[in-house]
Amino acid sequence: MGKNKIKLRDMVENPEHYFVMLKPASKTRKDVYNLNINVSGYSDLFTMIMDLLKAGMLALEGIEISENNHKQTERYVYSLLKVIEMLIPLEEGDLLDMLHSRYLKENKKSSSD
Repeated sequence: MGKNKIKLRDMVENPEHYFVMLKPASKTRKDVYNLNINVSGYSDLFTMIMDLLKAGMLALEGIEISENNHKQTERYVYSLLKVIEMLIPLEEGDLLDMLHSRYLKENKKSSSD
């Protein structure tokens, strides 16, 4: 329990250690954030964007996947899933686990009173 108290204190005093996925977009606006997506260069970025667009178009069109475009379709879907993976805030998950644990302990304590 002492360890959770230290972590909770650290979270309150140093929230920047836990909320790491979203970065403020500017110093003047506090309601807009940036999100980093890692790419190996401009070509990788443009390919990823094109793959996302093509995956979306395929989904909208409901095209049957033929043997000719099967590999390209796999690449589009892979690119889409890669971006989704980068958007999952795993670092913030640790904070949510700590807060949930604290909530459960407080509820257990208040229900036993």
